[in-house]
Amino acid sequence: MNNDICGIVFNQENLLLNLTNKVAGQTKVTKLILILLILISCFIIGIFVGYTGGVTSLQVFVGKKARLEYLSMILLVVAWVTTYIFGNLKKSFVTVIISLFTVIVIPGLLQKSGFLELQPLFFIASPVIIVFFLTVTIVNFFLLRFIIALTKLILTSSLLVVQYLSVFTIATGAMTGSLIAIAGEVQSPVSEFKDLLIPADVNIGLIFSGVLYALFLILSSWLTNSLRGLPWKHPDQLRSWALIIGSWRGTSFYGLDLSHVNFKNAKLPNSDLRARKLYRTCFQDAQGLEKARIDSRYMDLEIPKVQKLLTKPQDYSNDRDFSNLNLRGAFLQNAEMRQFNFTDSDLSGADMQSADLRGSIFLRTQVIGVDFTGADLTGICIEDWSVNSQTCFTNVECDFVYRRLDEDGELSDRFPINRNFEPREFESLYQEVENVIEIIFKEGENWQAALYSLIKLQTEDEKLELQLKGVEKRGDVWVVKVTYNQAYPKQQVEHSLNATVEEIKRQLVAKEQQIYQLEQEKREILGIVKEQAKAVGYQAKALKSFSRQKLGNSNNFFLSGSNITNLTGSGQIEYGEAAAQVRSIVANSADSGQATAVLENFLAKLQRESVATDVEMQAELVQQMILAEAQKDLILKQFLIQQEQQIVSAFPQGILSTAIQSAIAQLRDNRS
Repeated sequence: MNNDICGIVFNQENLLLNLTNKVAGQTKVTKLILILLILISCFIIGIFVGYTGGVTSLQVFVGKKARLEYLSMILLVVAWVTTYIFGNLKKSFVTVIISLFTVIVIPGLLQKSGFLELQPLFFIASPVIIVFFLTVTIVNFFLLRFIIALTKLILTSSLLVVQYLSVFTIATGAMTGSLIAIAGEVQSPVSEFKDLLIPADVNIGLIFSGVLYALFLILSSWLTNSLRGLPWKHPDQLRSWALIIGSWRGTSFYGLDLSHVNFKNAKLPNSDLRARKLYRTCFQDAQGLEKARIDSRYMDLEIPKVQKLLTKPQDYSNDRDFSNLNLRGAFLQNAEMRQFNFTDSDLSGADMQSADLRGSIFLRTQVIGVDFTGADLTGICIEDWSVNSQTCFTNVECDFVYRRLDEDGELSDRFPINRNFEPREFESLYQEVENVIEIIFKEGENWQAALYSLIKLQTEDEKLELQLKGVEKRGDVWVVKVTYNQAYPKQQVEHSLNATVEEIKRQLVAKEQQIYQLEQEKREILGIVKEQAKAVGYQAKALKSFSRQKLGNSNNFFLSGSNITNLTGSGQIEYGEAAAQVRSIVANSADSGQATAVLENFLAKLQRESVATDVEMQAELVQQMILAEAQKDLILKQFLIQQEQQIVSAFPQGILSTAIQSAIAQLRDNRS
C-alpha cells in the first residue's frame, strides 16, 4: 500500500478518515526547487554583505578621509547585533540612538579641545554612512534569519548538508561582493582610491574581511534563532513567513472538516493543516506537526505545548499549565495528564477516554460533551466546572474529588468525607441526564420552594413523572435539578414548574411573616411571665420550664430557646440549621450519593459539636427532627409518605435508615 500523499490537495469529497502512517508534505521536486531558490538567495545576500564589508575594510585599512566614520559604523553595527541577540528589537534601536549620539558628540568635543582634527563634512557624512550601512546590515540580518528558519523547516536530517552548502554559497557571494566593491572603488573617478595599486596581500585581507563580516552575520542570525526557539516558537512573524514558504505545494487540508480523521504515526511536515474543524482528530505519534502550517481558528493548535500534548500524550511531562486555552475537541485518549491545570479552559467535546487525570484542576473548566470513559479522575478539583448530559463518565475510576481551590491554590473540601466513592458512585452522582430542568435560586432565597412545587405538580399531574434529581451549590446560587417525562415539551414543563415555584415562594414569605409575628408575641408573653415570676420569687423555675422543653417524644434532646441540646447539656446545635439539614437530606433522596453525603456531613457536625456522639443518639435526633418538621409542614409530610420507598432506599441499611423509616411510618399511622 502506497503511504505517500505528498503534494495532494484534498477536498471534503476525497478526504480519507484513516491516514495512519501516511507521509504528507512536499514532493522531492518541490523541495529541490526550494533548495535552489535558497542557494540563489544566499548568493545574492552574500554579494550585498560582501560589498558592504569590502567597502568598509577598504575605508578602514587603506583610506584616510572617512576612516573614523566607518569605524563608528562598525561599532554601531556590533552594538545593535549584540543588543538584539540578547534583548529585543526595541532595546537594540535604543542602543543605536545612544551610540549614534555618542560617536558624534565625543569626536566633536575632542575636536573642540584640540585633541582631534575632523574632516569638514564629518557631522554630515558620519550619520549618513552609519544609517545606510546599518540599514543594509539589518535587512540582510533578518533575511539570513528567515533563510535559516526556512532551511530547518523544509530539510530532513538526511539533507543537512544543504545547510553547509548554504554557508559556502554565502561566503562565495561575500567574496564576489568584496571583489566588486574593491574594483569599483579603485576604478571610480570620484573615489580617493582612483588608480590605487593595492598590494596582493592587502587585497586578500580586504576580501577576507568581507567574508568574515558575512560569517559574523550568519553566526549572529543562527544564534538569534536558537535563543528564540525559531522556527518552532510561536508567535513570531519570521516563523509564520517560513511556514508559508515551507508548505508551498505541500499536502493541503486547508478549510476542511478533519473531524475523526486519524493521523496516528503520520509524517506531516510541510503540510497545510489550516482546517475548519479538528473535532477529535487524532495526532498521536504524528511527526512534524511543528513543521506544518496551522492556525488556531478551531483550537489553540499553534501553541507548541498543545502540539506536544496531542502528539505524545502517553509520556507528556513538560509544562502542565493548560489554563485559559481552547482545547475543544482535542483527541487525548490514554493521555498522561496528572496534576494538569485546566482552569478556565474549554475542553468541550474532547476525547479523554482512559486518560490519567489524577490531581488535575478543572476550575471553571468547560467539559461539556467530554468523553471521560475509563478515565482516572481521582483527586481532581471540580469547582464550578460545566458539564451536560453529553459529558460521559462511564466506568471512570474515582476515589474522591475536591470541590474547592483555596486562596493559596491548594485543593480543599474533599468529597466524600472520611471515605472513598463506591464503584460507579461518582458516575451516578455527576452524570447528567437529558430530561432535566434546572431552577436557580439566589443566595438567601428559599430553594425548598422547589420541593413543595414538585410535590404539588406530582399530585396534580402524575403523567409528568417529576422527580427530584438533586440540589447543589454553584458559587452564590443554589441549583435544584428536576427530571421529567420526555414525552412532554421541556419548555411547557419548565414554565409550569417555575410558575408554581413563584407561587410557593410567595406563600412561604407570607408564612414566614406569620411565624415572625407569632414569635414576637411569644417573646412579649415570655417577658411578662418572666417579670411575674421574678416578682413572686419563681424566676429560676419559670425560666427552666420555658427554656427547656422536650424535642418531640425524645428523653435525650431538649429545645432550649432556638437551640437543640442533649440531656447533659454538653453540646447544642441551632434548630433552624438542623431542620435545614434534615430537609436537604430528604430533598436529595432521589440521588443516593448526594443524600448520603448530606447525611454524613450532618452527622459529622453532630459528633463535632458533642450534640449526639453515638449512632443511636444520632438516629433518635434525625427521627425526632423529621417528625417535628413534618407536623409543622403538611406538604413535607405528604412528600415523606409518598416517597417513603425512595427515601429509605437512598441510605445504607442500619440504625439511621431504620430511624428514618420509623419516623415516616409514624406519620403514615397518624394520618390514617
